[in-house]
Amino acid sequence: MLARDLMSSSVITVQTQATVGDAAKLMLENNVSCLPVVDVQGHLEGLLTHTDFGLHPRFRPLADNIFSLLGTSASPKHIEEISKTVRGKLVKDVMHHPVTTVKEDTPISDVMQLMLNQGIHRLPVMKDGHMVGIITRHDFLKLIAY
Repeated sequence: MLARDLMSSSVITVQTQATVGDAAKLMLENNVSCLPVVDVQGHLEGLLTHTDFGLHPRFRPLADNIFSLLGTSASPKHIEEISKTVRGKLVKDVMHHPVTTVKEDTPISDVMQLMLNQGIHRLPVMKDGHMVGIITRHDFLKLIAY
């Protein structure tokens, strides 16, 4: 079995110049926790995951503020100010890059080893320099279910 046999080929992407707010909407609307980030030509530039919103060093002070506000009686205005700042950031400034990828003809055993050894949860699948799909750890359930 090869990467192309396990990958999800319908992948929702976001462009580098999109805002974090737009990316968050895409994630919520499509019930995904990761968006491959592409340039205007569609070339893979990085990955944006739901954890990037709070864990990226540029957001660290904001994330600390948000988390501290969750248990307090902070004013709605203060919460909105923090949210607005995060929403306006560009995806390219917070995405993971460079991205580890595999070719579509990579054996699944190699994909699994790579993901386990490097702690990777999502792995874009490439063909001729273009992303044709993505494999997540969740996709490995297909090996058991079918």
